[in-house]
Amino acid sequence: MLKKRIITAAILGSLIILVIFKLPNSTIAIVFAGITLIGAWEWSTLIGLKNHVSKLAYITLIGAFVLAVWLFMQPHENVFLLVTGLWWLSVVIMLTLYKSNWLRSVWLQKLLEFSGFVVLVPAWLALTKLHDQGPETLMFLLALVWAADIAAYFVGKRFGKNKLAPLLSPGKSREGVLGALLASLIMAVIGLRIFTFDKQASMYFIGLCVLTALISVVGDLYESLLKRKAGAKDSGTILPGHGGVLDRIDSLTAAAPVFLLGLYWILSC
Repeated sequence: MLKKRIITAAILGSLIILVIFKLPNSTIAIVFAGITLIGAWEWSTLIGLKNHVSKLAYITLIGAFVLAVWLFMQPHENVFLLVTGLWWLSVVIMLTLYKSNWLRSVWLQKLLEFSGFVVLVPAWLALTKLHDQGPETLMFLLALVWAADIAAYFVGKRFGKNKLAPLLSPGKSREGVLGALLASLIMAVIGLRIFTFDKQASMYFIGLCVLTALISVVGDLYESLLKRKAGAKDSGTILPGHGGVLDRIDSLTAAAPVFLLGLYWILSC
């Protein structure tokens, strides 16, 4: 399984790098919209939509929201990103209070149905806008999240003893999160070699990288909640060894909007 994961990751990584550095931002927006719609299809399955008509209706609504944000929300994108940040803060609180009997509740089902819009669409906007800032900016975010994810996996596998969220994702450990934070600090130092910040902004940037790594774990856990509610191990089977598209972008759905919002704030200081 690990070998299959590595091969798939290597192929995907190469394609992503090629796309990011070779395609113009307008095309990137379309490519990312397509990935978002694939994620929406998987989301529709996980929330219990059974037939193709209802699934197509769901992804059509997601697509319409993407288009509306692109056409009308851009002058107010900072407000949109701030609301998204508050959403992820509320998710942190919800996951902290999580009880297993919530899986049988109607309100959780409705929340998961609605939250496809506030998880997928802001992530699409943030990734597109980060590319507009410069391909290297988007590439750095991806590398940051990947490094945190890989470090969490291997540190957790080697040293993990204390479960992070046993009711949601038994494989994740607090030691793994510490590994992710260490990786984010290393990536932050690398980032300071790529981007030009003054001394104060550099400290803010290091803090943003750590925060981004932490919130990426929250995005992962939220998808775990979605899958646990659906009784599914993976969101799909499209990526050998990795599951579905959501299984690959779950961390990014939380990390991208927070990183972009933080970057805007740093640049405004």
